[in-house]
Amino acid sequence: MTLTTFKVSGSDALSELESRRAQYPESGEYPFLIGDAEELSRLQECASSDQRSPEEIIQASHEINLEKWINERRAEISEYGYSVDDSLGDWPGEISEKGAISLHKDILDGTIIPEVYLGIVSIKEPWQLPAALKYGAWNDCPEPEVQCAFFRKWQSEFGVQITGMAGDVIECTVENPPRDQNSAMALASDQYWYCADIVEQGCETISNLGALLLNSSYWYFWWD
Repeated sequence: MTLTTFKVSGSDALSELESRRAQYPESGEYPFLIGDAEELSRLQECASSDQRSPEEIIQASHEINLEKWINERRAEISEYGYSVDDSLGDWPGEISEKGAISLHKDILDGTIIPEVYLGIVSIKEPWQLPAALKYGAWNDCPEPEVQCAFFRKWQSEFGVQITGMAGDVIECTVENPPRDQNSAMALASDQYWYCADIVEQGCETISNLGALLLNSSYWYFWWD
């Protein structure tokens, strides 16, 4: 599961990514967008802090009970007098602008970065990417085995695949997104516990997140 990287122009990044994604079922080489050299350095630094092998992380992920994990997070915040209901908000109706892959763009002005990196790892399933990169376990970003557990579940239920992984961002494509409000809200609740920053420092309420997830082929996660 060794990470290899190569440079491409920002303007060619998406076409190169899609070409290699199409080859993955036969090649076993899973591609993902990283971003610029700084993002690559942050990924490498994160991976160096975990001494476990990717195989050990994958094994640990099968022992994660996500319902129990979420309930533990819920209990933690309740100790401080906070309830998730405080972040629920009102359903806004479907939001038309869902977002799109953006790690090849400057976060401030949206211009395309001249040169970015794509990563390649040999994995059997897309959900194993966080294990290969040993991604997580800093600030509120979940541990690599928890990442794998969530993405295994979401890959099975929604056809989710990670298309980009930077120092503090994960981007995904979604083949089978939720199609009704109840399903979207259930997913939004799970995503809130997985990555509260996308609500608290992003769309502001879980209901807004649910509206973004409804019929969306794109997911975005970010940790401060």
